Amino acid sequence: MEFEALSDLSISLFNTIPDPFFVISEDGVYLEVLGGTERSLYDDGAPLRGRNIYEFMEKDFADFFMDHIRHTLQGTTLNCFDYQLETGKVDLPQLNGPGGIQWFEARMYPMHKPYQGHRAVTVMIINITERRILQQRLRELSYLDPLTSLANRRYFLERVTEELREHHLNGTSVHVMLCDIDHFKAVNDTFGHLAGDFVLKEFANVVKQVLKQTHTIARFGGDEFVISLVGMTTEQVMQKCEQLRIAVQEYSFMYEGHRLFVQVSIGLSQVIEAEIEVNSLIGRADRALYMAKENGRNQVMLL
Repeated sequence: MEFEALSDLSISLFNTIPDPFFVISEDGVYLEVLGGTERSLYDDGAPLRGRNIYEFMEKDFADFFMDHIRHTLQGTTLNCFDYQLETGKVDLPQLNGPGGIQWFEARMYPMHKPYQGHRAVTVMIINITERRILQQRLRELSYLDPLTSLANRRYFLERVTEELREHHLNGTSVHVMLCDIDHFKAVNDTFGHLAGDFVLKEFANVVKQVLKQTHTIARFGGDEFVISLVGMTTEQVMQKCEQLRIAVQEYSFMYEGHRLFVQVSIGLSQVIEAEIEVNSLIGRADRALYMAKENGRNQVMLL
């Protein structure tokens, strides 16, 4: 079917499509604007017909889109790409769509014959904002410890790997704190596992209060928590460790009318010059933690 001979039936069929369908020339003129009838997803693009993309889009975005048009015209295959758009910045006579920042997927294909005397591409635009939000939420959940709402082991390992890379690029210091709640099993045995969960959640809150959110804090597993501190001297980190140890010791862990006396042992390690493996850094913190427990618990050890 030739677009230049669109019948009433063809136009009606296109207008049943919720997603917009464009024919755009190689110089950026919107030759046809069809579909896009779902106002919960799109502004009405009909006024774009006959206008050049540089007339209604910001230059940076227009340059980006035109690069894709040129790339598509050089080939013979479908070109799919995603982009983010601040819809309020599109120059339309009426903004009647969802508004705000939206994510779209473009499916662009080169036309084999000139259309209205121009080399052109066909483009279908699909609003994928809801999909993007869901993907981001799932990603966040995959990095979250459900009990404490801290980061989990997976996120911590990925983040510290990045921090080690930055260390080797610019020399930024990296320390790892490994924290273990002393006699945690006794809490579970005496008051039950719900009491243990309460202690873990309250401990996480104490850590966040002492270290704020400027450091990567994660539950490593069981009653172990791991923290990376970047850009601090060893003396400063030791002070933070002591501050945390004292804060935990003095915190009122009240569970069902019972005051639970909680203390923490902390093992600390500092990245060394040739160290590139996060497991090596955590391993030394773990050995330091073992030493802290062997020496009587409720203390900080550096290795």
